[in-house]
Amino acid sequence: MSESAQYPQFRWYVLFTLCVLTIATSVIMIFPAPLIGIIKKNLGTDLGVTTGALMGGFNLALGVACIIGGFLCDRFGLVKVAIFGSMLMIVPTLLMPYYGNNLTAIVMLRLIQACGAGPILAMVSCVAAIWFPPLQRCIVTGIQGMSVTLGIAVGFVATPALNQAIGNWQVATAWLSVICFVGLAFTLVIPFGPKPPAMAPAEHNGTGDSENGDFKLAMRQPVSWIGVLIVFSLCWVLSAFNDLTPAYFAIDPPVGVGYGPMTAGKLMTVVQVAFMFGAVATGFVMEKLFKGATRPVILIGFALFAMFAVSIMLPVVYGNMPILVACLFIAGFFEAWVVPNVFAFIALHYPAHIAGKLSGMWFGIGLFGGTVGVILGATALHHTGNYHVSILIVGTVAIIGFILSTFLKPPKVFSMTDGEVVKRRN
Repeated sequence: MSESAQYPQFRWYVLFTLCVLTIATSVIMIFPAPLIGIIKKNLGTDLGVTTGALMGGFNLALGVACIIGGFLCDRFGLVKVAIFGSMLMIVPTLLMPYYGNNLTAIVMLRLIQACGAGPILAMVSCVAAIWFPPLQRCIVTGIQGMSVTLGIAVGFVATPALNQAIGNWQVATAWLSVICFVGLAFTLVIPFGPKPPAMAPAEHNGTGDSENGDFKLAMRQPVSWIGVLIVFSLCWVLSAFNDLTPAYFAIDPPVGVGYGPMTAGKLMTVVQVAFMFGAVATGFVMEKLFKGATRPVILIGFALFAMFAVSIMLPVVYGNMPILVACLFIAGFFEAWVVPNVFAFIALHYPAHIAGKLSGMWFGIGLFGGTVGVILGATALHHTGNYHVSILIVGTVAIIGFILSTFLKPPKVFSMTDGEVVKRRN
């Protein structure tokens, strides 16, 4: 059967919808960050308390929601989960103008938003495994990875602009629900389009002894837990580098470099732009150059990120702006090679009807690594008085991720037949 007959062109519409949904989740996730000072003043609370409540609480809930969301994807199908997740983001966002003057109420609304965002973020491996042929699955995860970063960028720009235009941060926040409505509208079209290949019954039912048995079988494979540790390391690196490095560039010596907030923001924008380019490029690199092998791409990503991320400590790098920009671009570009290939590994080497569970578990547990990374980096900063140890920790964890990735080998209990994963029968 030809690829076009097996995988309808409608799959690209499904991918586009996933991207819109992902952008919406990132916008909802990040929107308090550029408004923290305004929110703090409005609520009369401490800056640290406000940040921890609105951002830290969301991230912890998001990790749990990803794990649960992966099971929901396999149990109820992608469309129902996308609708459910969208509504859990839309309703609390629309309620923000009514309850946005009370910190406890805002925290509760943020937790509900996280419960909607988690299942959507957990969908990527399931979409790739069900709708796309093997060599296109890393392209899917790469484009979704780019959508996460694009959504964060949109949130950083749109939220302050809306607040400035409207003059009320709660009402400005409610307008962010528009992008969630757009994602929901695109999702509602999917049931009326062509169906995914028959080899992926999980899209429709996702139930039965086969699903439960295969998931338990997958969990008995050491590589499944290696994947958890890799994503844990990855989230540690992503969060710590993105959260701590801006201050390193902005604060005066001897704590930081002393470029000031404006330049620091521009330098970190270079990282985000490079990440988007790298996320898109890695799918084509994996398909054309490595012929579907994800492990070497992940190894390259971890190794080059570690090298160029740590290089920003060197005077020859941070003292020369063109060299610094080049190093940051390379670090961001190859940092993006890890994320899509990890989730493409799931789509390539595990049955489609458990891809949601696995990606949700890997990403959900991994998100806690981001919390650990920021806390440990901040602790190192407190004890040393500069960012050197914090940056070295980021590089060290990236090397640990590199070492773990050498053990990321396809589980022998599953094998490939006609390009699809099936359970190996004795």
